[in-house]
Amino acid sequence: MSEREDAKAKRRNLIISAAIECFINNGIHQTGIRDIAELAGVSLGNLYNHFAGKDELIAEIAVLEGKELDQFAKMLDANKDALMAIREFVDGYLDYASQAENAVLTIDIIAEALRKPAIAEQFESNRLTLVVALSGTIKRGVSEGVMREKINIDETVRLLLDAIEGLGLRCGLNQIEPSKTARKTLQEFIFRMLSP
Repeated sequence: MSEREDAKAKRRNLIISAAIECFINNGIHQTGIRDIAELAGVSLGNLYNHFAGKDELIAEIAVLEGKELDQFAKMLDANKDALMAIREFVDGYLDYASQAENAVLTIDIIAEALRKPAIAEQFESNRLTLVVALSGTIKRGVSEGVMREKINIDETVRLLLDAIEGLGLRCGLNQIEPSKTARKTLQEFIFRMLSP
């Protein structure tokens, strides 16, 4: 990568970081492009050279989230023991969802997605990555005889994600780590759903 390309990539990442910080601190709807440019230390024109507006910045955040969630999907696929894969996923994804900045940004993105279907599609696509990976892991568990056969896998996976994300949001918004008791209860709840 040339020096010019490197500088351009750094500026772009700086703008994205500034947008995330503004969105977390002020909310997406209340954040203006000028706020982002000011925090990034770039001119408004320079920002517009990289992004046409807030919706493009949100789309870039969706891409970044997709990369983070892809790591969870790969972890599920890589672990041959279906039970262990689910157990590790629950703990890891709960840690991710309960980070204060992720919780605040998630709430604001959900609100924005209700107003703008294109934004909803971008983030739903990310969630689908987890749905597919979890479904595959549960199917493996069923074939190994360690998970219940007569189960609606799609609905179970969505409820599993809802449970993790719900606890994560509660903890993240209150800026506390999930307690050992909450983790244990969540694991027990999920494995009761899945056990034969």
